[in-house]
Amino acid sequence: MKLVPFWRKAWRLSSLQLTALIAGLNAAALGWVAFNGYIHPLIWASVNMALGIAAAVARVVQQPSVTGNSDDQA
Repeated sequence: MKLVPFWRKAWRLSSLQLTALIAGLNAAALGWVAFNGYIHPLIWASVNMALGIAAAVARVVQQPSVTGNSDDQA
């Protein structure tokens, strides 16, 4: 596996930020018993689905401020 040239700036990528948020929310789900009755499972699933779709879209959106390629704006 070869890292992208700008791997040190990867935390600035929207897709990475969204996937970190998803991971954090799902880690919080370990305490689901504490949330039982407060968060409907359908709402939880919908939020996860929406964030997953947003991460996929963010992954294909060009982000020249991270990559440093001004050609990405074309």
